[in-house]
Amino acid sequence: MEEYIVRKVLNNNVVIAEKSKKEFVLVGKAIGFGSSKGSRLSEDKIESIFIKQLGNSDEKFNKVLQNIDSEIVGISEEIISMCEKDLKQKLSEAIHTSLPDHINFAIRRIKEGIKIENPFLREIEALYPKEFRLAKEALNMINDRFKVDLPEDEIGFICMHIKAAVEQKAVSDTLSYTRKIGEVMEFIYKLLNKEVDRSTLSYLRTIIHLNFMMDRIFNKKTIRNNLLDNIKQEYYNEYDMALKVAMKIENLFSVNVPEDEVGYITLHISRITEI
Repeated sequence: MEEYIVRKVLNNNVVIAEKSKKEFVLVGKAIGFGSSKGSRLSEDKIESIFIKQLGNSDEKFNKVLQNIDSEIVGISEEIISMCEKDLKQKLSEAIHTSLPDHINFAIRRIKEGIKIENPFLREIEALYPKEFRLAKEALNMINDRFKVDLPEDEIGFICMHIKAAVEQKAVSDTLSYTRKIGEVMEFIYKLLNKEVDRSTLSYLRTIIHLNFMMDRIFNKKTIRNNLLDNIKQEYYNEYDMALKVAMKIENLFSVNVPEDEVGYITLHISRITEI
C-alpha cells in the first residue's frame, strides 16, 4: 500500500505530503514532529485531510505557502480541522487560503500597534453561536501559539470566515448580511428614540428572531401568526413601527416581508420599549 511522503512540514501538527502523485495537507497530533522532507507517514496519525486540487484554488494556496509563515498556515489548518470535526461537515476550499491570509494580517496589525475593532461583534455572536464558539477557541490557539494578544473583536472576524466556509459563500456575503441585520437593529432603536444597547437580552432576542425570519423568507417557509389581529389592536403604535421596519428589510434584502412576520416584529419592538 502506497504511503504518504512528506513534502513540507508546516508545524508539529500539520504537513504537506504526496501520495499517488497528488498533494495533501494532513493534520494530526504531532504528525510533523520529527518529520522532514522525504519522511514516510503512518496513516494512524492522520486526523484530517485536505486534498490540494489543481487549478485556481491550488494556485492561491501555493501563493499563501510562499508568502505566509508556514506556522500560520499550519495553525489555520488545525483550526479548519477542529471546525470540521465539531460541525461534522467539510468547509469550503476557500477558507484554506482566506483564513491564513486573515490571521497573518491580524498578527501583523497587532504587532504594529494598530487597534482591531469589530463593530458587529455582538450581532455576530447572536447570529452564529456555534461558529462564534469555535472562533473563540481559535483565537485562544493563535494567542497561545504566537504569544500575541489579539482582542475579543478578532473572534468576530474569524467567525465570519468559518460561517462563510460553512455556507460555501464568500466572506464578503456573510459580512454584508450581518451588516444589514445590524442596520435594521439601529433603525428599530432610532424609531424608538432609544440608545442602542447591544448587551440587553431583548436586543439579542430580536437579532435572533430577524435571522430566523430572514431564513424563512429566503426559503419561502413563512409561518402563520394567529395573533395578528390582536397584535394590531393592542400594539398599534409598535405595529406602525414594525411596518416601517419591514419596508427597511425589503429595501435592504430585496424581499417581501409577509404581514404575519410584521406581527412578530411588533412583539419584539414592544419588548424593547419595556426596557
